[in-house]
Amino acid sequence: MNGLPQRRKPRDIDNSTWALSFADMMMLIMCFFVVMLGIAEIDPNRYEAVSDILAEAMEGRDAPTKRMQADPSATRFAVEDRNKNLFELQLELAKLIDQDADTVSLRMRPDSVAISLPSTLFFKLGDAQLTSRATQILERLADPLAGHGFRLTIEGHSDNIPIRSHRYPSNWELSSARAASVARFFIDHGFEKKDIEIKGLADTKPLVANEDEKGNPIPENQARNRRVVILVRPAPAG
Repeated sequence: MNGLPQRRKPRDIDNSTWALSFADMMMLIMCFFVVMLGIAEIDPNRYEAVSDILAEAMEGRDAPTKRMQADPSATRFAVEDRNKNLFELQLELAKLIDQDADTVSLRMRPDSVAISLPSTLFFKLGDAQLTSRATQILERLADPLAGHGFRLTIEGHSDNIPIRSHRYPSNWELSSARAASVARFFIDHGFEKKDIEIKGLADTKPLVANEDEKGNPIPENQARNRRVVILVRPAPAG
């Protein structure tokens, strides 16, 4: 011992953990794009551009100069684009019903966007004539959609309370009549008859249970089940 403090040997720093974090990040990015491709219709030009950008980035080089050009009509219903991405379509419809979002709901289906309209606001009890509130909402939907290559399937739904009247012997007739009223409105606002289909489903597809376990009616649920659903889908290409 010479009395001098001994220097500690530097500890090796393990820099290998960055690779694990990087792999996790790349896996998340891959999952994100798989989901996006799963719910969207592929535009070949945009797909190629995105693929090139990702390939260049992963190889550590600068991204290519070509980029997806912003479409000035992306925030409007495209007149010629019959294969409009359903996600974009849902966003456009959400803008149209924004002020009624507390009552009118949207849901994406595999091949369409579903607009659910509550019968409590659209029709009087046991009737199929549109209310003034209904026409206001439908006008905001019909005018932008008409003439842009969209197909509509309009479903009428009822609760499980039987109806027996001279005009509507059962909920089948009532739900069909309500769907037909909405269809006629769209036809009057520029839709071709061939682009509209109506279905009267009565109480066969409730959103929630009409009755509890003891068979007692649940009025709130019955009100939710009385509805008209408009399925909006792009017309087939060609």
